[in-house]
Amino acid sequence: MKIDESLKKEIEEEMEKIKAPPSIYEFAKNIKEESEKRMDFEKSAGRKRGWRKSQFVVAAVISLVVLMGSVFLNPAMAEVISKIPYVGQIFHKPIQVVISETLEKEGYKLAGIGMGMWEQKAIFDIGLEGTEEYVKQEEDKVIKILTETLEKRGYDNYELMVSDTNEASSELKEIGKQREELSEKLMSDLQGAGYSIMNVNAHSPVVEVYIPIADEAMKVEIYKAAIELLKTNSTPKQVQIITQDVSEQELENQWMPVMKSIEEEFFLKKEYQVADIRYSYKTEKVSITIMTNMKSSDAKTKETVTKIRKEITEFLDSEEVKIETNNQKYELIVQDKNGNDFPF
Repeated sequence: MKIDESLKKEIEEEMEKIKAPPSIYEFAKNIKEESEKRMDFEKSAGRKRGWRKSQFVVAAVISLVVLMGSVFLNPAMAEVISKIPYVGQIFHKPIQVVISETLEKEGYKLAGIGMGMWEQKAIFDIGLEGTEEYVKQEEDKVIKILTETLEKRGYDNYELMVSDTNEASSELKEIGKQREELSEKLMSDLQGAGYSIMNVNAHSPVVEVYIPIADEAMKVEIYKAAIELLKTNSTPKQVQIITQDVSEQELENQWMPVMKSIEEEFFLKKEYQVADIRYSYKTEKVSITIMTNMKSSDAKTKETVTKIRKEITEFLDSEEVKIETNNQKYELIVQDKNGNDFPF
């Protein structure tokens, strides 16, 4: 379908204004060939992995799911996700996959699933294919089905929303496809020119080119090459060269399934009062910081903090996770609402 140029421009401008929680990217982006190529690198959403307390924009959720591609509708990705270990129950299916499979068994066609945090509560935005009238008719039933599914896991810190896909979503999907194709082509062209490229992201207003740590001369050379290639493709855009430590990026990719399991368990249960989870990946040690909304003076704080430490430590010390992470050393830090480490 040919997109009206004025409409396309308007949609692109609105998309570029959206400030979405990094978590949405983390849950929505497609992890290509993760199981086959550990050396392929994805764009990191920053060193602060996990869901942050930030503004949750419904339009952003729907658009990002369409643009980035829902991992739950990709069979290859579903296979990878299904192998992610789960706290307390190794290789338990993550809730994202369970939601997708549950609704598909009920006959629903999913357009995507968005996730984010708003005021310390997980928000699920379920996009259904169909007319607005159809989605409104099915909304209560879908919420009832998913509530039962989430409650079976003991999850009580979430909110469910159901949205329809409309004509604008089709336009956004086409734009997303074009940007993905541009990312892949630029990466291929740069690698073909002899440059070491880890990843290219053309979804943002500024094209981001990820390379291993290099001197300034090499960064400038790759920058100029990228600019010229974009001009050749009649796609003039700004370019940013971002360097990443290869060993640390490998480590992050290796730990990613483990971290996802921790996030699911501790964000989706009220009892833990987790506000954010942050990670630091160093070759000598991986650091995991659990930021909570608790005060040291509260009566049940020590009991809850002890439980958090026990759950995570037992999980990370399990044989399955040790194999997954090559028995990498780690440290676990639990903090109060003011950012101070708990002494217990």
